[in-house]
Formats: sequence, structure tokens, C-alpha cells
Amino acid sequence: CAFMSKLCRYVFKTGQTRLQWRALLCQAYHLALHDHFQEARDLLHLTNLQEKALESDVHVQILYNRVLAQMGLCAFRLGKIQEAHNDLMAVCMHNKARELLAQGLSYAKFADRTPEQERAERLRQFPYHMHINLEVLDSAHHLCAMLLEVPNLAMQAIDPTNKRIISRVLRRALDQYDKQVFTGPPENAKEAVVSAAKALQKGDWQSACSAIEDLKLWEHIDVGHPENGAKVRDMIKEKVKTEGLRTYLFAYASIYDAFHLDQLVSMFDLPSKIVHSIVSKMMIKEEITAFWDESSKYLLMQHVEPTPLQRLALTLADRGAQAVENNERLVDHKTGGYGFKEQGREGKGGGRWDQGDGKGQRRFGKGGVPGFEDRKGKGKGRGKTSSGPPRSRGWENARAGAFSGGAQRGWGSRPN
Repeated sequence: CAFMSKLCRYVFKTGQTRLQWRALLCQAYHLALHDHFQEARDLLHLTNLQEKALESDVHVQILYNRVLAQMGLCAFRLGKIQEAHNDLMAVCMHNKARELLAQGLSYAKFADRTPEQERAERLRQFPYHMHINLEVLDSAHHLCAMLLEVPNLAMQAIDPTNKRIISRVLRRALDQYDKQVFTGPPENAKEAVVSAAKALQKGDWQSACSAIEDLKLWEHIDVGHPENGAKVRDMIKEKVKTEGLRTYLFAYASIYDAFHLDQLVSMFDLPSKIVHSIVSKMMIKEEITAFWDESSKYLLMQHVEPTPLQRLALTLADRGAQAVENNERLVDHKTGGYGFKEQGREGKGGGRWDQGDGKGQRRFGKGGVPGFEDRKGKGKGRGKTSSGPPRSRGWENARAGAFSGGAQRGWGSRPN
């Protein structure tokens, strides 16, 4: 790393902006390649390389995409699942990793490319010995999505108001898996991860681990040190056990009144301290409503989750209240809005226009008709309107007039 920094300083002395950006990206790539994730991320953020790369030419953008891919693999090797998913999703989300990394051309059916554009694209391709394994990228991306999305799906079953979507790619794959009439054994890495996710949704971590056991990912995740693949695989298995425990509690907590700590330890093959820590974090984040007893051996559940019928009733009540509010706003908007809320509460004879006991302060002249100009009336107030607040017929004002009492009457009353 020191030698790489020395080379970058030589490039900075040239004063050429584009070369400086490329040198920074190469340094970040080098740091990520040697598992220095924090330093590589700080380098990208402090120099604001993301915006600079997007404003630069295609070659700098390709180099930036390669840095993101390598940082995602680095975070995956270190067990930083959230950071790995964020970086890999930017490259693998739209199935265009081959183009973004300049490792091949896309032969889409409706791709509009002139021969000159295709020739320029071919000239930008990286040589084969510099390629990043796309299967490794996809497998790592799907594994990170599984570890994050499966507990999120189980949490949404408890709290329907939680609309957060972490990975649309995995959700789409799970929907396709559910629509299949017959599901055979997985034939590729993506199907293996999807079958593992389906098993993890039930809390079956053994089946999930066996599904991802034979992935080619473990042999190629660390190119320079193939023996580290087994360490990464064991680390991912521990993550699967942890997320399996969280998913199990989300899915089946409403059925049980209490869990014994030893029972959870035996079910998920985790140390008791780890299980206690996981459950306590879930309680602190208010993901589950439970508490430990005095001995910290029993997890006592509080059943405050509504039944499915109660959830539907609450949803219906919320939508009904929202519809009423929207209608009131629409009526008030069309009729002038809240005109009679404060009128008629102060002063004698200052009531509503349909009140007949006002002395000398009626809104219309003698013989006048409410709502029209009185051309034939004989009063001094003929054809004139008061300069008070605008007249409103909104429902909110009808309620205010009905319940203010004495000085005002509701809509059902008529002038004497």
C-alpha cells in the first residue's frame, strides 16, 4: 500500500485532473483487493469520487464500477453484509454487470448501436486476465440479499405498515419460485440461493446451509488465497444461523408464550451468549415485544400483535378516515373554506345569514334573496353584500354551525 501511495503522489504532481482521478480509483481498487475496505471507502468518500466519475468520460466510469465491485467482494469477505449489498447492488441490480465492467457486449434484442459505437465499445473491453468473475459477483450479491431480505419479509408479516424493500431482485426470484408448478433441485448458483432463502423463511438453517455448501463462490472469492474460501463459507453459515433465529422469532413468536434459552441454543447451534445478545438487540430495536425473566433463561412473549381480522379492520378504518378527510378538503376547496367558524360569536346580530333576529346587520337587503343580487328590493342594503368573511358550505362549517348552539342553527333549520 505504501508503494501504491508513492506512485499516486507522482501522478498528482502532473496536475492533470483526469489522471489524478484514475490514480485515486486505482488506489481504492488496490486497497479493496487486499481487504482494506475501510480505507478504500474513506478514500472514495473524502475525495467525492462518485460525482467526479459520473461527470467524467466512459473510461473513468468503468474504472469506478470495477472499484465498486471489488469493494463489494471485499466487504463480503470481511462479513460486512450491508455494505457489501450496497456496493454489489449498484453493479448487479439490472443484469448489466458485463457492460458496466467492460467485460463483454450485451446482445439485447432491441439494442440500437451503430457500427462505430460497437467498435468503440469493443476497444474499451478489458483483457481476460483482468476480468472480475461475474458468477462470484452474482452469488455474493444474492447471498447478501438473502441475509437482509428474508428477516425483513418475516417482519413485514407482523407489521404490514413496514413497506421497506431491500432487494427487488430476490423478491422477484422468490415470486417466480412460488409460481412454479414443480420445483426441482437447483441447477445454478442463483437457484441455490433462492432455495436457501425459502428454507430460511421457515427457520430451517440446516437446509439453507446445505443449499449453499457447493457454490463455486467459495473457491474464487479470494483469488490470491484460495484457502480463505472455507473461512468465508463458515462465516456465512454463522450469519445464516443468526438470521434464521431472527426469522424464526418473527414468524412464530405469536404462537408461543415463552421460549427457553437452551431450546433456542439447541435449535440454531449457537452459543447461549450469542442467542441472548441477538434477542436483546431485537427487543431494544422494538422488533419483537418480549422480555427476559429474572433468571434470563426464559424469553416471555407479549402478544400485542393484532389478529388478521383486526389488521383488516384497522386498515379499513384508516382508509375510511382518509377518504372522509379527502372529501372534506375537496368540499372546502370548492366552497371557499372554513368561512363560518369564527363568524357570529362576537357582537349582536352578527350571526349567520339565515338567522332572523339580527338588528340592522342582515347580510341582504329587505326583500332580497340570499345568493343573488336583489334588483327590486326596497331596503338600503339592496344588492349589497357585507364585507365579512366569504360564505362557505363545507361540512366542517355545517358541524360548527350545528354545535355552536343558541346564536347559530344547523343546515336543517329554516329562517322564520
